[in-house]
Amino acid sequence: MPSGKVVFKKFNLCRFKIYRSIFLVILYNDNFIIDMDSIFIKIKDIYTKIMLEYKPKHSDNKMKNEGDVELARKIYLENRINNLDFLLFKRFNWMNVFIKKGSTVIDLGSGAGLIEFYINERIILSDVQKLDFIDKEIDALNIDLPDNSVDVFICSHMIHHISHPVKFLKSLEPKLVDGGLILIQELNTSFFLRVILYLTKHEGFFYNIDIFDEKSPATDLDDPWSANCAIPELLFQNKELFEMEMPFKIINNSLNEFLLLPLSGGVIAKSKTVELPMVVLKIVHFIDKFFIFLFPKLFAFGRSVVLKKRR
Repeated sequence: MPSGKVVFKKFNLCRFKIYRSIFLVILYNDNFIIDMDSIFIKIKDIYTKIMLEYKPKHSDNKMKNEGDVELARKIYLENRINNLDFLLFKRFNWMNVFIKKGSTVIDLGSGAGLIEFYINERIILSDVQKLDFIDKEIDALNIDLPDNSVDVFICSHMIHHISHPVKFLKSLEPKLVDGGLILIQELNTSFFLRVILYLTKHEGFFYNIDIFDEKSPATDLDDPWSANCAIPELLFQNKELFEMEMPFKIINNSLNEFLLLPLSGGVIAKSKTVELPMVVLKIVHFIDKFFIFLFPKLFAFGRSVVLKKRR
């Protein structure tokens, strides 16, 4: 037994010498120090991209069929999977509460026009490009409609593509009847949404703008498909400031969507997903609401806003 103790002590001493040698090599190795510096620079770069600014190139987008609204509509009509159907129902059904029977409702920037399957009243689908399913050709940057002619405008996932969003919203005000509404469903750049955008390289975001400065663009003017997913947060995070600058009152501003969004497989641009039963999706929706309630800045991927024109 005594010999065993001696061996144990020698083993520890030997291990200590090895660790000390490794430490000295690291301490005095310039190459290692340089490598550590590059690692810290990389970490700082990733932090900046995820937290403050990220502008990916379209060529780097890892999602399929970006911008192909006709294909997205065809896929939806031919294979209406539960995941996407459930997401869109939750995304649009809340709007029915604010739409009165017989109202004139125009959806701006309709894209694939899937909203029409979830709104109870007939809505006018519009876009800058006239497609077979688009009812009216309307350029969101130049609204050519009579004054006091619209009860409700709907803007779903299109404001974050607008170069001058404040100017755009103000241009809708004279077109609305007194007390008219703008129903908005948009992205919310919570921490994990920024992580997903960074990983998929789908769309970008940047916060270093004065959103209420109508002369400063909020997106890249040289890129017609440019997106700044931070626009909704910048616009609506401060209710008092928004109402001071704009001719509208915010009567609803709620956060939603977490796991349901990536599980949907995408509305226009697509990613792989596995279809889930409705009962599972309802459980996921409950989990979404729970996490968003506890940590909205981490988990809320969507934002629902209702603006009311001041009389």
